[in-house]
Amino acid sequence: MQTPTILVVDDEQLIRWSLTERLKQEGYRVVEAATAAAALERHAEGVDLVLLDYKLPDGDGLSVLRHIKNADADTLVILLTAHSSVDLAVEAMKHGAYHYANKPFNLDEIALLVEKALETTRLRREVLRAQARGLRVRFAKRTLACKFRSSPTWWF
Repeated sequence: MQTPTILVVDDEQLIRWSLTERLKQEGYRVVEAATAAAALERHAEGVDLVLLDYKLPDGDGLSVLRHIKNADADTLVILLTAHSSVDLAVEAMKHGAYHYANKPFNLDEIALLVEKALETTRLRREVLRAQARGLRVRFAKRTLACKFRSSPTWWF
């Protein structure tokens, strides 16, 4: 299986560095972005999970979250913020955030949250593959049955 790629988006270099180092220790591939524009560019390159700061110099995390979900609804996003409020948390969840975490955060808790999110992604993909295989098998059986019925010697 391919190593999961995590996008860490935060305008504070120290937070990006801390998260990146910890996630690399866990065996993940990590890419970074310091702005909303850079985050959208990196996301377009393909990532499995996004750790997204709410306050960015050129936008807010909710608008980035909306863009990411519009581009790929399956990408899970964990919103990180020092400006916590119930309204913000509800808004983030409405727009498809997987989770909402307050700063300062515990790196162990974030690592566990990332592991759970990636497991969710893996299971979703597995279900989709199984459903696709099931559809192909059903289609093949139907096609085969139609060929036998249309054949004049099918009953021999």
